[in-house]
Amino acid sequence: MKRLLVAVVLAVVAVLYIGYYEALEDGDIETVFFIKKYPTSQIRFYNIHANDGEIRKIERLTTEERKWIIEYCKYRLGINTELKTQSDIEMCRKK
Repeated sequence: MKRLLVAVVLAVVAVLYIGYYEALEDGDIETVFFIKKYPTSQIRFYNIHANDGEIRKIERLTTEERKWIIEYCKYRLGINTELKTQSDIEMCRKK
């Protein structure tokens, strides 16, 4: 019974504090795991800059892409942003 309880607790902690995104590296899709800065039940994240070298312009981002960047910045990098300027996108671009 204790082992089951420990396993459940470890699983919950892992879900809350471990996330991942997929990146295109040398023609292969690689999964990049990371420790989240804040707990959340979201596990899969989207790093909009991981798959291409182009810098996204803020005026061309869709609402969904903005949401992805905001979530990635907050949970992966610990940066709370509203993506108001191009420099906010640049700040979230680091890996």
